[in-house]
Parts: sequence; C-alpha cells; structure tokens
Amino acid sequence: MPRLWLGNACTEHMVDRMDLLTQNDFDGILFAMKRLVWLMRDGDALILPRPVPDDFLHHVAQHTGISPALIHVIAPDTDLLTQDLLHSKEILGRLRELVTPDWEFCPYIHDRGAEVFARELGLVTGSRFVAEGGAELLNSKVVFRALAAGAGFAVPDGMPCRTTEDLLRTLHRLLAAYPAVILKRDRAVGGHGNTVITTDPHLEGTGAQRTIVLGDPADNEQVLKEAGLTTTHAPQGEIVLEVFHPGCTSVYVEVDCPEHGEAVVLNGGQLRTDQHPPVLAGLALPPRSVPGPAWEHFTSEALRMARFMQSLGYRGLASIDAVIDQAGNVWFNEVNARLGGSTHLHHIAETLVGPDWSDGHVLISRFNVRAPALAHLLRTMREHGLAWDPRHGHGIVIASDDTAATGNIEYVALAHNHEEASALEDQLTGLLAQHDS
Repeated sequence: MPRLWLGNACTEHMVDRMDLLTQNDFDGILFAMKRLVWLMRDGDALILPRPVPDDFLHHVAQHTGISPALIHVIAPDTDLLTQDLLHSKEILGRLRELVTPDWEFCPYIHDRGAEVFARELGLVTGSRFVAEGGAELLNSKVVFRALAAGAGFAVPDGMPCRTTEDLLRTLHRLLAAYPAVILKRDRAVGGHGNTVITTDPHLEGTGAQRTIVLGDPADNEQVLKEAGLTTTHAPQGEIVLEVFHPGCTSVYVEVDCPEHGEAVVLNGGQLRTDQHPPVLAGLALPPRSVPGPAWEHFTSEALRMARFMQSLGYRGLASIDAVIDQAGNVWFNEVNARLGGSTHLHHIAETLVGPDWSDGHVLISRFNVRAPALAHLLRTMREHGLAWDPRHGHGIVIASDDTAATGNIEYVALAHNHEEASALEDQLTGLLAQHDS
C-alpha cells in the first residue's frame, strides 16, 4: 500500500519553546527532514516544509530504484508546517485527491497534531496510546525519568524541577557530590536547551550548547535565568537537572515496537560530536569505542525498555539513548518516540548492502558539512573514487542535501571496517577543505 510521510520534526508538541528557535535551528531541522526521501517507494507521498532539490532526488533514486515521476512531494517552501498550513487547500486539499483510507500514515513524530491531520484524511493510525499523545509523553524528559526509574532502569542522579527551590536545592546537592550537572529543557531537540553546570573551568560539556562555570553564589542567578523557573510555577516548561558524566560516551539503539509481535532492535551506535559547540554531528554504527560488556548490557536493557513501551501501547520506531561512563556504567537519559537520526542510515545501508548489512559493514555519518553544489560534489567524488561502489562494497552517498539554501550536506560512509570508513571520510574532508579555501 502507498505511504504518506509527514516531515513534522518541529511541532508545538515536540519543542516547548518554539520562540527560542533561530533561523539556523529551523534550517537544521528542515535539512534533517529531507532524509525521508531515502525511505520512499514508488507511489508514496511526502510532505516537507521545503522542496527537495532535483539533483538530490535523482541521487537517491539512483540508489533506491524509485522513479521520481511516481512519487509525490508536497513542499510549500516554509520554515514550519503549521497546523493551518497542513489543513490548507495547498496540502490537505491536494491530498484529498490522492490519499485513500488504505494508505499507511508515517509521520516523523506521531503527535496529536499528526493524529488530527490523519483523521482529516480518513486514515486509521492503529495505536490508541499514540493517538492520545502517548509518543509525546515518552518524549518528555520529565515523564521519561519517572517511567524509567519506576520500571527499574538506571537513570542519572537528579530530578525534574518545577520551581526555584527544586532547582537550587538539587543543584547544591549534586554539585556537592559530582563535578558537573546538566540542565535540560523538558522538550527540545539536538542539544538545544542543554546547559552543563560545573565548578571546574576546564570541564568539556559535550552534548550541550552552553557550559556555566559557577565561581560564587551570584552565579546561581545565571542558572535560574537559563532554566526560566520561578518560585511558584514554570512558565517556560519544567526542566531536568541530572548528573553529567565527563568523558562519557553517548550511545543509542533504534527499536521497532510493532502492533503484532515482539519489539526488536534494528540498529545501534555511538553519537559523534563537533567541537564548537560540542553537540551531535553524526553517528557511528556500530559504536567505535564502547567496551563489549557495557554495550551488551545497554542493548539488553534497551530491548527491555522497548517491551515496556510496547506494554504501554506505544507502536512504531523509537530511539533509546544512554551514556556510558568511564567505569562502564550505563545511564539511560531519554527516549525519542519517533523516527530517529539513524532511521534513514539503517535504510541506506539495507538498500546498498542488504538486510544483514551490519554483519560485514560499518557506517559513519556527519551532517551540517559545508560543500559545493551537489552535482559538482558528486562528480568530484566519482573522479576520486569516493562514490559508493557496489562491486567493492564501500563508498560514500549523500544522505541529505541543502547546498542551495545553506551550503550543507550530510554524508554517509559505508565500508567493511571503521579504518576503511575513516579513510573515506578523511579523503572527502580533504576535498571539501579545498572547496572552502
């Protein structure tokens, strides 16, 4: 059956402070949504905020075998798919002529806005839990901590905070025992809303947009301003304050919680970070620097968490995140109950290598990489032997292209081992540096 894909990565149900997002934030979110083209089959339809460049569409089609003439991309060229826009003649009106009740509905996040939209088209979505906002509950860092702790999963020491008293007393308790804590807004994406708080001026706050070094009690005011709390309520949403483990490794697994059958692990890996700011910049599948016993414990517990989510009524894909500290302890810190940053990567690897791709291959990705126009980049990659080569089973493909708007791409290097993948990446980095110089 055909599928209707909805690129709704940024909604009021997923991001608590839409007013804090900058144009760069919107560009990054919209850039990520173009990845959904890799998931399409002939006959499918995709709703995106911005159009898909023809060169990128044909690059994807070359590898997946889809025909650009047999898919439908509806993109009004805007920063945000608002509810008004989704229900407009431009989008809903066009889909009424195309979509029938037998279509499968595939939103990036199945929030209540997506459910309302699906019902307008007469689509049956399957999970009552999700239809009532269940995915949003799981995506909440505040709710996640309560559910995970109650079900016996290891979460970092800390607590959700609603008031100034909650925050200051918890901050004092944690910093008396640990070198750093991390403050997280309840609903934010990609490291936005994360602030590391420490008394160590040399500590590197990987995974956060900002680091606050506390030198005296007056610095608490800066923390309170960052949190947006008052003594009585939380006008900017609740926050989570929890221990930050310096030198930890951030890991994830993507799971599928089907309507019928057992939950399964689809893929897993390690998060890659940039330096300035030190936030998510790509993934490595499988992880490159995680001890075997710690990884086995994490994946086993993540599968148990997927079964727990399934028991609540959650259906669909989810990414389960944790950190592994230097002692090998696993600490779960959030669930992304939606399509994740590895969904398209896993599909790319399956498309290029096969369903058992991880038996003999590794994958590394990096996004927000400066690059020339895609047609020029692809030609240069072919000339230097970097493009995906099915005969030798290694090479690079472009996972998302935004060179026309922001000059950025996401690339995927697929190879037989991490050394080979790193060599491909290094060669590409060298070529891109020549372009920037």
